[in-house]
Amino acid sequence: MNDQEKEAFGQMVGTGIGVASGAHLGSVVIPIPIVGSFTGGLLGAVIGSEIGKRAGKAMINGALAFVGTLRGEEFVAVGRVPELGRGGYA
Repeated sequence: MNDQEKEAFGQMVGTGIGVASGAHLGSVVIPIPIVGSFTGGLLGAVIGSEIGKRAGKAMINGALAFVGTLRGEEFVAVGRVPELGRGGYA
């Protein structure tokens, strides 16, 4: 699974969660039956898709690393791995 697929999956999940939570919050904030739910769902979808796109890749990488450690496999994220004692993680 490449980074674009991870972002697309996170965006899709974020949109779904954003629509559901936004519609509920919108119906509470704007007590007009259809208007509040629609407005909240629309705003929730926009915000949720952006958050999902950014957080989805990190969450999938974390989940893959966790499952890999349970299986005894090593998982190295793409990028520079800091060395101990050279300004990296202690």
